[in-house]
Amino acid sequence: MVAKGTTDYKAGFEYAFDQLQNSNITRANCNKMIMMFTDGGEDRVQDVFEKYNWPNKTVRGWAASLPRDLPWQGCHWAGARRHLPPTLSFPVSLQEYLDVLGRPMVLAGNRAKQVQWTNVYQDALGLGLVVTGTLPVFNLT
Repeated sequence: MVAKGTTDYKAGFEYAFDQLQNSNITRANCNKMIMMFTDGGEDRVQDVFEKYNWPNKTVRGWAASLPRDLPWQGCHWAGARRHLPPTLSFPVSLQEYLDVLGRPMVLAGNRAKQVQWTNVYQDALGLGLVVTGTLPVFNLT
């Protein structure tokens, strides 16, 4: 995947779902998530979600759009979405999502509480703002 001047949402979501499926090793029962931050776009990707994420909706998602709302994500992602008004600072508004992601998942047990999320930072390869989540993996067998 290469960052260029345009966005192909379908290719991006298919790539993300493929990566999540290829890492589907039965070990920790981790949450799977795709995050999308956009300043627009017309692609509708419901067919991608139907192909990869129905009927069980095993992948959750977060979507933030500037300047307009993307209403279809809320239902199809089993996650959340947010419209960011152009008057707000994008990184400041995004912090709400990072705060939620950084909270421990109280009902999921101790292993889920070990996820560490970084703050938003500029990608060294020029892809823009990114956030990284890490989780230690232990083989207890």
